[in-house]
Parts: sequence; C-alpha cells; structure tokens
Amino acid sequence: MKRTLLPLFLLLALTACQERNKLSLPAAAAVAAEEEAPAAIEVSAPEKTTLTPPVVKKKEKPQDASIKKPAPSVAKTAKSNTKQEIFSGGMMTDGLDIGTVRLGREGTTTRLVFDSYKWNMDAKTPSVRSYESGYYTVTYDPQARRITAVVNGYRGFSALHGAKERSFGTNSMVKKLYLEKYLDDSGYKFSIELKHNAKVNVFDLKGPARIVIDISPI
Repeated sequence: MKRTLLPLFLLLALTACQERNKLSLPAAAAVAAEEEAPAAIEVSAPEKTTLTPPVVKKKEKPQDASIKKPAPSVAKTAKSNTKQEIFSGGMMTDGLDIGTVRLGREGTTTRLVFDSYKWNMDAKTPSVRSYESGYYTVTYDPQARRITAVVNGYRGFSALHGAKERSFGTNSMVKKLYLEKYLDDSGYKFSIELKHNAKVNVFDLKGPARIVIDISPI
C-alpha cells in the first residue's frame, strides 16, 4: 500500500511544478520585453510664436503739377498815419534868440525856417547871427495835426514881437504858430497847427544857425 502511494505523490508533485513553470513564463517574458523595449522619449510641444506682419507703406499718389498748394496767409496791415514822430538836434548852449521865422515853398513842400541869433536883452530885434542852433525836440502828432517844439538855450523869441502868435491864412498847409507856457527861463515851447495831415521832416543847418521844418502834403 505504501509503495503505491509514493509514486502517486511524486507524480502529483511533478505535475504541480510543471504547471507553476507554465504560469511564470508569461510574466518573465513580459519583464524581458519591457527591458528590451526602448524608453519613450518625451517630446515637448513646440512653442507658439507670433509673427508680426511687415508694415507695408502705402505709396503716395504723385501730385499733379497743375495743383498748387495754397500759400500761407499773411495778414496785411494798412499804413497808419496816427503814429507820432519825434525829431531832435542842435547843441547844448545858452544865450540865443529866435530872431526871425520865414515861410517859403519848395515845390509842394511848405518850409518854415527859424533863424537863431545872439540874444540881446536890450534890443527888440537881434542882429548878430548864431553859428549853431540850440538843442531842440520837435514832435509831430498826425491825429491832432499839430507840430510841437521845445528849443533849449534860448532867452528870447523875438520873431513873434510879443504877440505870441502868428497866422498863415494864405498858406495851404500851415494854419498858425503860437507860443505855449514853458517854465524853463532858457527855453521856449511853441506849436504849429496844420490845415491838413502831412509828411513832416525836421533838421538844422549851421553858419548861420537855422532850424528847418518841412511840411509836405500826403
């Protein structure tokens, strides 16, 4: 009986070992396959790049030669005759006298000449001419049509003979000449009223001394 069970036991054990080997072969093959398979390479997705399209300049249309650009506007101002004009000349001196005032014409220009003399307090009419005129300032005001003058270094104004005014009724430009109050005892102030607006020029001459005022129509 024992002899019969022993071979049977060995047969069962051998069969069990064979079954165990069959079951383990697929697992080992799987492991070997995993070892032989190349490792997977991770490939990162390419970065997205934004491409800026090139700027295309528009071609300018050629300008027609017949079309001219408008010229810049320039404000035009009319000449004004309202600005005052100032003239000056002569020299700083003393002891003079406006002995005579002469009225004349040079073409269409009216000329007033103021002759300077040496002042003689005892004589009503001076006789000795001065070489140079005293310092003067003459202002022309077109709005008032008036010429105003201040002469310095003059102790007398004998040309008006004490009347302090002289009219020019027949002259087309000059209305009258008159003295005004002036506090300096070595100077005089006088005005010339005009009949019309005019162009005025003032200058002096030497040897003998003369202050000349030219008055021309506009």
